[in-house]
Order: sequence, then C-alpha cells, then structure tokens
Amino acid sequence: MDDIREEIVDDRGAIKKLQLLFPGYHGYRVNEDLRDADIYLKNELYKKMLNIIENLKLAEQALVSNGIFRDLEKIGIVRSRIQALAGEIRHHEAGYSGISPPVRIGKDKISALYDLDMKIYDDIVKLDEGVKNFKDSCSSGNYDFSILSSIDVTINDLMSLNSSRDRLLYGGV
Repeated sequence: MDDIREEIVDDRGAIKKLQLLFPGYHGYRVNEDLRDADIYLKNELYKKMLNIIENLKLAEQALVSNGIFRDLEKIGIVRSRIQALAGEIRHHEAGYSGISPPVRIGKDKISALYDLDMKIYDDIVKLDEGVKNFKDSCSSGNYDFSILSSIDVTINDLMSLNSSRDRLLYGGV
C-alpha cells in the first residue's frame, strides 16, 4: 500500500494551504493531515479485515459442503478472534492533535502511529493470504489444519502489534 501521508499533503485545498502560512496554525495543519492519513489507513485495515472474515466464512461453508465437520469449532474460534481484532482496529484512537488538546500528540507520535499501522497492514496481508489458502484447501476437500495454525500465529502477532499501539499513543498508561 502506498504512503497515504503524501497523498493527503498533495490533495490539500486552498484553505488548508492558507492555514500553513500562519505560524500558530502551521503545526496544527501538519498534524491534522497526518491524523487524517492515519484514519484513512485505519479504515482500509478494517475493510481488509472484513474481507478476511468473509473468506473464512466461505471456508467453513466449503467444509460443510464437502461433508467435513471436524474442527468447525476451532474455525469459529479463529473467526471470533479476527472479528474482535477487526473491531479493535476500527476503533483505534487517532491521536488528536488539536490546537489545545488535553494530551498533546505531536507530529512524531502521529507519524509513528501511522508507521505502526503500516506494520499492522503487512500482517493483515499475511493473514489474508493464509485465510485464502485455507479457503482453497477447504474448497478442494483437502482440509489442511496446519494452515489454520499458522493463521492463529498471525492473529497473535497482530494482537501484539495492536496492543503496542496504545502503549505508543499513551506511553503505557
């Protein structure tokens, strides 16, 4: 995925460009643009997670269609974990950078949040590939449990990255 931060800067309208001219507003505008990029990325992450959930449902349906009923509970647990993680990603804090916020979140921290979200994106791509492989194995009737295990490992990695996001934002509070 391309760096959305550059796209946000390139798409600044006249009012946003005017705000950059005022010293007191310049930092605010830069931080808000970074925050907007992070919000956009976060929404893309969530959409990708919803697609992964749909593919996992299709894998379950394929197993049932092929008369394979074992381990459906394990697949359900994995799907529930992915759904919970998707909800957390959807509701990530964006790091408000307002003119007078209660907790100041500067450019470096907002940029670090974006970079962390890109790492989360990379793991979501890995999760997506794993779920697609699993779905394909279920559709062919060659259910491969080892793929489900690797999906579970990727979910653990994502959960770890996700929890580090709050530590980055709030400093472990």
